[in-house]
Amino acid sequence: MTASNPILVEVTRADFVESRHRGACAVVNADGEIVRLWGDVDALVYPRSALKPLQALPLIESGAADRFALGDEEIALACASHNSERFHVERVSAWLERIGLAVDDLQCGVGEAISLDTTKAMSRDRETFSRAHNNCSGKHAGFLSTAVHMGEPTHGYIDPDHPVQQRVTQTVEEMTGVSLRSAPCGTDGCGIPVFAFPLHALARGMARMMSKDLSILRASAAQRVMAAMAACPECVAGTKRFDTRMMRACKGEVLVKGGAEGVHIAMIPGRGLGIALKIDDGTIRASELAMGCVLDGLGLINPAARTEIADLIEMPVLSTLGERVGEIRKGSGLTF
Repeated sequence: MTASNPILVEVTRADFVESRHRGACAVVNADGEIVRLWGDVDALVYPRSALKPLQALPLIESGAADRFALGDEEIALACASHNSERFHVERVSAWLERIGLAVDDLQCGVGEAISLDTTKAMSRDRETFSRAHNNCSGKHAGFLSTAVHMGEPTHGYIDPDHPVQQRVTQTVEEMTGVSLRSAPCGTDGCGIPVFAFPLHALARGMARMMSKDLSILRASAAQRVMAAMAACPECVAGTKRFDTRMMRACKGEVLVKGGAEGVHIAMIPGRGLGIALKIDDGTIRASELAMGCVLDGLGLINPAARTEIADLIEMPVLSTLGERVGEIRKGSGLTF
């Protein structure tokens, strides 16, 4: 984070700019070259859940996805930060049963729903949250599937030295081109290790999902991850969520995945581009809006889709009476 980062998002009330969100963004092609940038893309960031498409690759490469006949829904859930809606929870629970485990084998902890609507519905129905409701439960089901398939202990699969996490770390290094041995390492919200590395490397990792230089095994895994996200956007996020709406509207031409603390990535299969951005203050409303504006500014959203998701590019600010009183829009530093 740096004070010199440009203003990517502005929030107005009437004609007055009330808030500004600074950040950085990198656009990288499949050859690993930075083709556009805003701000300090060399700064280290924790990618958080925006990294999930890369973390899902070992699930497929190990053979676990084929052994347990995982389809698009399960692979999309492995990439998900889901709403904890009923269908998310039911699919994760059924997946665990298929591999001979139960919800209590998840080590992601019990997390409340991202979706306020889900929380309200559960409260109304007097339901309680389980580990399957954690928004990362699909990713953890993927980790457990790999451990079962490889004959590894299922307990402790979130530990940095467990083979599951070692495979994930190696995959991230290979895709981003960054050695993580001396990188700052923290613990993500769901308990797994998270490493900090340059923002442009995160974009490179996403662009390499479309690289022609990948091995046959990895290229196939990358294609399956992207196809699953495109086919099941509701599994990646959920009702009303930015990622689901953007991918559904763009019909596979744009794939997006957000993470905590204002990180967001995009993959553009038809152009071989990877995009990564980080909002300095960690505000998700700004990271989502900024990603929408970047995609729009680069001409990556087709006209029909843009009409459907116009509010993801310029979001109205409403009063409690439903009156439009301002907007969240592209910032002055986001030029094209």
